[in-house]
Amino acid sequence: MVKISLLFLVAGILVIAFAFFVPAKDSAITLSYSFTYYVVSSISLFKFLGLLGLIFAGLYHFTDQYLYSKTWSVMHLICFLCLIINIWTYGFVERVYFGNLEDSLSKNIPDPKEMERFERIEKFYTGTFIIMILLQFLYVINLIVGLIYRKSNSEN
Repeated sequence: MVKISLLFLVAGILVIAFAFFVPAKDSAITLSYSFTYYVVSSISLFKFLGLLGLIFAGLYHFTDQYLYSKTWSVMHLICFLCLIINIWTYGFVERVYFGNLEDSLSKNIPDPKEMERFERIEKFYTGTFIIMILLQFLYVINLIVGLIYRKSNSEN
């Protein structure tokens, strides 16, 4: 089976390459949380995710023998990839809907159905973003359980 550290390494390198070559220089992603809006550069966000992938590759490489479950490691990789896909697709959705909203706002007639639809989509993406961020702690949980399980086995 392919090592998880190698898969994280490939994912990290590909995301960093994506950050340098794909997003436009002025593209940004807007995250809203309880009436507060955070605007983050797409390039910076993808560079950070690529660096995070490389960090996880190093962590998995050096702590592979201490982890409790390979299945949890695969789940962590899948959650990491879903986080990247979530952010990438949200950028597309945001551009499509903000483009339509800007047109209707420039005419001073915002369509309430379109505003409501965008708010629901935005809440979905924000919720899944938070869940995927929290699921990145699977590595820590996997490592702690592995260390506890290994320690209890060595005492017996």
